[in-house]
Amino acid sequence: MTAVAGDDEREHALAVVGALLALDRDAVATGTSAARILGIPLLGRPHANLALATEEAAACGRREDYVLRRATLPPRHRTVRHGVAITSAARTVVDLARERGFVHGVVAADAALHRGLVSPSELDRMLRDCRGWPGLDRARRAVAFADAACESVLESVSRIAIHQQELPAPRTQVVLGDAYGPIGRVDFLWEHAGVIGEADGLTKYLAPARAGEASTPGRTTRDIVRAEKRREEQLADLGYEVVRWGWEDATNPPRLAHRLRAAFARGLERRRGRVAS
Repeated sequence: MTAVAGDDEREHALAVVGALLALDRDAVATGTSAARILGIPLLGRPHANLALATEEAAACGRREDYVLRRATLPPRHRTVRHGVAITSAARTVVDLARERGFVHGVVAADAALHRGLVSPSELDRMLRDCRGWPGLDRARRAVAFADAACESVLESVSRIAIHQQELPAPRTQVVLGDAYGPIGRVDFLWEHAGVIGEADGLTKYLAPARAGEASTPGRTTRDIVRAEKRREEQLADLGYEVVRWGWEDATNPPRLAHRLRAAFARGLERRRGRVAS
């Protein structure tokens, strides 16, 4: 599973420009193509063909490098990015959820909200605009489940796995600290059980510091590992159980649920012991 962003936005935009010029019709990039140009991550490999849409029914069809479909495209559903006409972020998120399903919709909605590409009110308005369209129930569920705090595709997929396994919903991106100040931000927190969930291990420590975390330029890998070990010790001192996972667990919901339930049991037992003492 990959998150597509960065230079791919401009490269895909150039490919779409070429297709639209050759097409010579009022068309826009939509679906996965619009997502790539907007920098919204996609699950799996992107489709090889460009995804285009037009309101002209006679022009629709599949070509060697693109698929052109008929779609309702009012002005407020359109925007321009990198000089290319595309569906707006809100329309793109709703289309991905309608056409590709709940999981893809949540990944897109989380990312679009987190990156400030769209607001909750814009998504709600888009759902109203698309009332009665195929797949709208999936889109409604995805938008309702979206969380702007999620910072990665892995976190989004993890939240979905946790939900599907009927585990308690965690708080997301919570800054924890002690009497001496902040220790750091954790991906998931189940305060009732004293359990912290971290979806991506050490990856986040290779990135710039986030809110509640100290920034130290020029850190080596050894420095990062030591800092993480210290951070985990500090969280343990506060009575938290830390569970880490990556893609292997996130894409195997029963296994992730088993690990978390075991951590909940340990955390609750520890808390009962503290109360008893």
